[in-house]
Amino acid sequence: MSGDELNLRVDALTTQSRRFKALIGEFFRLEFKRARPKWGPYEVVIEIQRTPDSPTHDVDNVAKAVLDALTGVVFHDDSQVERLLVTKTEGERPRICVTARPMKDVKVLEEA
Repeated sequence: MSGDELNLRVDALTTQSRRFKALIGEFFRLEFKRARPKWGPYEVVIEIQRTPDSPTHDVDNVAKAVLDALTGVVFHDDSQVERLLVTKTEGERPRICVTARPMKDVKVLEEA
């Protein structure tokens, strides 16, 4: 945690999104016992790093598992996420990097 921004790196991948969600959720319950979710709009960036021989993952399944794990810890409900970016890249090892931060200066676009 850095201010209101959360940076998380999971140095593993699993094809079972339910197991992934449980692992992240357990980590938060143990390591961030005093963390309280906040209201307001959030931005979440997820980078799935994989090697040529690591299992393939659907970005939507990974995103859902990550958002579910962050719910109740970072924000109250994943409907607060107004910007979500998920990418898959080649990396040195299989891992998932997550950044979640409140959106500053959210502007509503109006039709002219």
